[in-house]
Amino acid sequence: MTAPKYELPVDNIASYLQTAGWTLVSDNKILYAFEGFQDEDGAPLELILPKNESAPDYSNYVRNSIGLHSVLTEKAPETIASEILLFDRDLLVIKVDSRSVDNAAMQMPPIKRLIGHSANMERSLKPYFNQYYLEARKMLKHFEIHQTCNGNVSYHVESQVGEIEPYQTLLFDDKEDPGQRMPLQRRVMERIATGLIDLQNATTNRNPQALISGYADGFNANMCNAILEISKHSPRPVQYSVDWSRKVPVSPGVTEFKSILIERPHIEFLKKACDKLKERKPDYQRIEGRVIGLSSSVDPQSDDVDNNERSIVVLRTDRNGSGRKLWINLGKEDYIAAHKAHIDWKTISVGGLAIKRRSGWQLADPHEFRILR
Repeated sequence: MTAPKYELPVDNIASYLQTAGWTLVSDNKILYAFEGFQDEDGAPLELILPKNESAPDYSNYVRNSIGLHSVLTEKAPETIASEILLFDRDLLVIKVDSRSVDNAAMQMPPIKRLIGHSANMERSLKPYFNQYYLEARKMLKHFEIHQTCNGNVSYHVESQVGEIEPYQTLLFDDKEDPGQRMPLQRRVMERIATGLIDLQNATTNRNPQALISGYADGFNANMCNAILEISKHSPRPVQYSVDWSRKVPVSPGVTEFKSILIERPHIEFLKKACDKLKERKPDYQRIEGRVIGLSSSVDPQSDDVDNNERSIVVLRTDRNGSGRKLWINLGKEDYIAAHKAHIDWKTISVGGLAIKRRSGWQLADPHEFRILR
């Protein structure tokens, strides 16, 4: 893979080295000093990097550092440079056969829809969308795209990931405590990877159900259609691959995903899933239960945050007496009411769409929150 041409920022190099076997032993106004690996006598090796990127000898220090790390890890210097450049970036590579101007121009709109409607799912877990929400517009401005030509045309869709945000502890006893919340940019890219995994499973099993039932974490109808449109304007199969930033840990469900070649059988099941998802009607219901957990990564009384920054856990009891926990994102007023219901140990009622996700059950599109008794 040919990485886009960037300068090698010293902060990226420093962060990269600390994930690749080196320990930062000195950090002052002038330089970074690292120790790692060992020489023939068992003593740790040392790397020095000046912090001033405009220093006359900066490029020599970078070249020597990459050269030494290359020898020690048996990685090509070009590979190391690419990993440093993309240290804080997720990269989606789409290889197509569309060298003509007309075909190349046709690829941009579906790539835009793939990103935008993946981000839409962070606002509302719906199988189909008619517009871009605020989250989508943010991500369409954030993601970058570069076109390269090396035999085939490749579109490099990049996303600089932000910092992981901590959650307050949630009271789950039947699943892992989320503990931390992935940046929006990473969630958008992981949804694309999950959809590609579901597509491969649907094709292998000759059944589109993996795509249809997995839409809450994977492709919605718009994203299925975007993949179809990209293939439509490429005479040959399209290959998708993802390289993940080392800055943020990758969710277990997508860790192993590397690449997929979209061929005719994949197209068949994409079309079936797209049609079914467009027809799928939300099965709204009203649930009752007690609030057993609350979480807010921001000031819960702030007006300047998205609803998905505040969440509660409700234990719903059905007619058979068995319980089910649902994770619900709420607006400010409903979250405050839920907190009072929890303190008073009262039953609440809320309408929405119960969806099974990879992380557990979630009530999407919550509305008409009430405290009952």
